[in-house]
Amino acid sequence: MAQDFEQLMKDVFGGITQFSSEQMNRLNSKLSELAHEALKEELAKLNGDIADLRARVAVLEADRVAASAEQV
Repeated sequence: MAQDFEQLMKDVFGGITQFSSEQMNRLNSKLSELAHEALKEELAKLNGDIADLRARVAVLEADRVAASAEQV
């Protein structure tokens, strides 16, 4: 009887451990997916910001060249 109870406990807690492990794997997978999407969005935003800054630098350089030409 004690061995049956002991085996039952092992089966129950072993099942919980396996269930918990499967849940953790799914949760980690979902978190990785969310982090990947967030990074993609942030990189897209940064690329847009970089393009904007490059355009501003080009305008400033053109203004500087024009101002230098006027001084000569």
